[in-house]
Amino acid sequence: MKLAVVQKRVSRILLDFDLSIEFDNGASIAFSEVMIDGLTVDEDNQFEGLRALATLHGLVCDDADYDESGVLRLTFEGRQTVVASPRDEVESWEYTGADGSTVVCGPGGAVDSWPAPEHPKSVAPAVERLPSIGATVVRLSTGDDPAVEFSDGTKLFFDLSLDAGYLVLRESVTSSSLADSVAAAQGDWVVELSSGHVIFYRPRTT
Repeated sequence: MKLAVVQKRVSRILLDFDLSIEFDNGASIAFSEVMIDGLTVDEDNQFEGLRALATLHGLVCDDADYDESGVLRLTFEGRQTVVASPRDEVESWEYTGADGSTVVCGPGGAVDSWPAPEHPKSVAPAVERLPSIGATVVRLSTGDDPAVEFSDGTKLFFDLSLDAGYLVLRESVTSSSLADSVAAAQGDWVVELSSGHVIFYRPRTT
């Protein structure tokens, strides 16, 4: 059975609680465990998985097919393969269409699907401003419009070094302020995290 991402381009790769691939038609696939070119990624090595999946950015999906046992196979331009197999106790993968329709591989490989909702939920846009003290980093993304997103709904649009991901994701803000004269050369905003990592950021201009 096919998913509606064939001939669609990978626009972003995201990491929150799961790893996700987002396509240019608005559809996405989230994975709790996935294999990309022989590397198995789960909750124990998500940052390595983020770096591996980041290589898909800009590629077009040649095929996206899942079978009755719940195994999902994706190929990209004939040179990269992503496979998600069922897990015993948790969901393995979840497809969300641009219209809100959903296909989920549940524990043990049971695949369920739901049509698009009649009244889609509106999603409040993330706001680009300094995050509040105590806000937690809830999502990292790379690709088109890369960003760091916080639990208070704020977002910083920049491509974080993926090697620093483990110092940022799920860390809380201990300080956020306008840069002083020393830091201003690196960015207009300074955000310090509980890991000790410091983000220097210059807001987008409109």
